[in-house]
Amino acid sequence: MKIFIDVNVFIDVMTKRSGWTGSLRVLNLARKSKEIESWTSALTLPLLYFFRRRVADEAIARADAQAILKGLHLVELGQTILDHALASVGPDFEDNIQLASAESISANHLITRNKKDFDTSQIAVLTPEEWLVLQEVATIEANLT
Repeated sequence: MKIFIDVNVFIDVMTKRSGWTGSLRVLNLARKSKEIESWTSALTLPLLYFFRRRVADEAIARADAQAILKGLHLVELGQTILDHALASVGPDFEDNIQLASAESISANHLITRNKKDFDTSQIAVLTPEEWLVLQEVATIEANLT
């Protein structure tokens, strides 16, 4: 299985905002599971740095942004993805970049906190909690066979 994790899932964890424990569980499972190939956009790193730098010094912001992405693959942010995002009908350019990145790797699921901004997605869009339920069901079913 291939998943794409939207930047807001990482921000949940960095800021410990509502739902952050579910997001942390997603990231931990994404890093540990050999059956899950986990991706995020290369845009995620500078965004996480930017948010962290608001409340921490330079060294901490860099280290935290790098650490939270450990074990995940990055979708390169190039001309094709940017062109696709610019041409998208989605209401938010950053979300369009996230979606174009997920589509470029043929992700099975896009995990995000704001599903409404991905209405045009051909990929299954799930909250962290919805995705975790799917994983729990799959584990139960695998143990029954």
